Amino acid sequence: MPTTTNCPQTSAKKSYKPPAQGLGLKGPGAGLKNETYLSLALKCHGLLGADILFGGKAQDELCASASKRLQTSLLCAFKELASDRGANPKEKPAFQYKVSKQGDLLLLSLVTHKTLLDEDRLQALIDSLMAALKKPIKMPGQALMLETDPRIGYHVGQELAFDKAAFALARTSLHSPVQKYDLRHRRLRLARMKRETEIRDGLRRGEFVSYFQPKIDPRNNQVVGGEALVRWKHPEKGLLMPKDFLGIAEESSLICDISQTVARQTVALLVRLKRKAKEVPIAINLSEQDLKVPDLIEQTSRQLEKCNLSPDLINLEVSERVALINEEDLSDFMSAVQKAGFSLALDDFGTAYSGLLRLLQLPISEIKVDRLFLVKAAESPKGRSILQGLVSMLLEHKYRVTVEGVEKLRELNLLKAMPGCFAQGFYFSPAVDAQQFQGLKV
Repeated sequence: MPTTTNCPQTSAKKSYKPPAQGLGLKGPGAGLKNETYLSLALKCHGLLGADILFGGKAQDELCASASKRLQTSLLCAFKELASDRGANPKEKPAFQYKVSKQGDLLLLSLVTHKTLLDEDRLQALIDSLMAALKKPIKMPGQALMLETDPRIGYHVGQELAFDKAAFALARTSLHSPVQKYDLRHRRLRLARMKRETEIRDGLRRGEFVSYFQPKIDPRNNQVVGGEALVRWKHPEKGLLMPKDFLGIAEESSLICDISQTVARQTVALLVRLKRKAKEVPIAINLSEQDLKVPDLIEQTSRQLEKCNLSPDLINLEVSERVALINEEDLSDFMSAVQKAGFSLALDDFGTAYSGLLRLLQLPISEIKVDRLFLVKAAESPKGRSILQGLVSMLLEHKYRVTVEGVEKLRELNLLKAMPGCFAQGFYFSPAVDAQQFQGLKV
């Protein structure tokens, strides 16, 4: 651990030395009272692949280098903090700390006098640590510099009991480089855990049911297909929409269980439609996690075979966002889907600012155009021209095209002028239960 730094020195006004209470941590503070604690976890994304590229020893050495920078920056920052308080610059500022490595994270546990970590000084300390870790680290034995891309989760309080919480926050701090763990995060985590338990219990009790929204041929208003949309018949809150539970489910393995439930219920509907000679394909939405689990494809394929149903009656949908984020996973998954004989659709087309050529290279058979294009088409000739050109191009490349979100007669009339595309939206029907769907005109 470094004992000297090259920090700029400032003149002292008076000596400041807080009382002490030993805590067994390293550092120049013999002991403290009126103390405050900082648990700070740092995730350096650039270090994650070091063990694969250069071996586990290289990653350990890189983490040791990052840890040394952290300690040096910490000592430097506290000298400046003590100077702000008017302490003698020759005195070591009273604080204790510990830097350790756990998995892909570095953990800093710090205790100091509470007056040294007010809001402004804490921000200055974190800025200093971030600046130190943002500088590239030289690879051991290599003429390479590695970007670390640090993320920080931290908690300030009266105990060091929030280390794990800071760890979790650093791991999920993707949109903001620095996030503070506070009581709000604690409440959110507890609420999420409660909702996850409710979802798990709801799956066990059969509370999740599939509703089906019809896909329409705008030329004759006949049903040519449908889309399965999950609902939760909550015993206390009534019928819950996907926005009330899918977000939490998608962050855990529960979304895969929900997808399998929807797939089973969809096959059951297809069996009933076959008995009534109303066979139409039904689409099932897949999440990011579903792409990594082959069980859904295998189980659905076996169910169709057992019921003597054609696999082309199942249409699997992935959103444009998922398709772009998980190109490698998506490629493997699509190969498995094609082998099973299912068709694939790209949902929410036009919402992710993606490269059109990139999307057209994917082995998909249907494009579902987002409602935004339809809204713009109804507003201006320019918007109408864009939608017509898009639909024409996709049809020319042999894609099935469905325009989503039809809600008004004017929007339907626009699509009638684009022969070959299908429509879906509340103008025709909301999502209905399986019994109502069977009664629709096919």
